[in-house]
Amino acid sequence: MGLDFILNIIENAGYFGLFLYLWVSVIGAPVPNEVIGMLAGAAAAQGVLQPFYTFITVYAGILAAITTVYLIGRMIGSKLLPILQKRKRFRKTIAKSVKMIGKYHKYSLLFSYFFPGLRNFVPFLYGLSGLSYRSFAPFAYTGAFTWLMIIFNLGFWFKDNQEKISKLETEVFVLTGIAAFAFVLVIFIKKKHSRKAR
Repeated sequence: MGLDFILNIIENAGYFGLFLYLWVSVIGAPVPNEVIGMLAGAAAAQGVLQPFYTFITVYAGILAAITTVYLIGRMIGSKLLPILQKRKRFRKTIAKSVKMIGKYHKYSLLFSYFFPGLRNFVPFLYGLSGLSYRSFAPFAYTGAFTWLMIIFNLGFWFKDNQEKISKLETEVFVLTGIAAFAFVLVIFIKKKHSRKAR
């Protein structure tokens, strides 16, 4: 799998097709978003796709997915959660999401997208908790933007090694996880200093 995958989507359904693919990825897609983001960046670097429109399309698809999960949690989360917890494949991810939320609160939305699985359940659980959209969106959307900037640029700058990058998903997850931790650490430090300054 390579650029052909992205190009086939766009050739058959345009940029809107790429948007839809990322939107429905919320229910499980055969190709991880990490790979899609990197391939989109590689296609933009090679001039096959327009960089700005490609980035905006991917970001819009991600936001649509995050928001959909949040709304599902808000509308039917109380009925859906017991069903999901009965499934072994979801139980551990839900437990990790709850632990992350308990430890970092709303700040968990800043880096939950860096972790497959958690990227869907953390917004879902916040929707279930009744967190307002006004509080949800800035944290969740900023975290997704930061994630995409890293992933998109990985594909953009390492376009000649895109196939190798696509096969190194675990390493990419670790690198993005480290970046997410550093990002949140900076936020916490700034918040701590601002409190002391008062």
